[in-house]
Amino acid sequence: MSLTLLLAKVFGLALVAIGIALIAYRDLYAQMTRDFIQQRLLRTIISFSELVVGLFIVTGHNVWSPVPAAVITVLGWMFVLEGASYLLLPEKWTTRFVSAVNRPQFFIATGVIGIVLGIYLADYGFALWPKFQ
Repeated sequence: MSLTLLLAKVFGLALVAIGIALIAYRDLYAQMTRDFIQQRLLRTIISFSELVVGLFIVTGHNVWSPVPAAVITVLGWMFVLEGASYLLLPEKWTTRFVSAVNRPQFFIATGVIGIVLGIYLADYGFALWPKFQ
């Protein structure tokens, strides 16, 4: 099994589950996000983990074609950028950014995007529907 297919399966299933959770429990996630900003140790540990996972993805799977492979690579780069920014940006900037996006509408939009991308990647990884040529 190619790495792209494996990652498409894992990310596909994870994004669908996370997307549903973000929509269903948006108020809970808004509270957790407020707590995340206040807990520096937790933020540092999660940011470090996110950075490392992202670096694994972009160094092991820096593939830009076909489109599902590019989506996986972009997700890896997003992990790198988010993890690095939480670790390196000043506290004031991080707080301002998280406060700006910590809205129920953001969680709904992010959840919908996650579900759509998740279904797309899962379809590619598991070949759920036959491809017509």
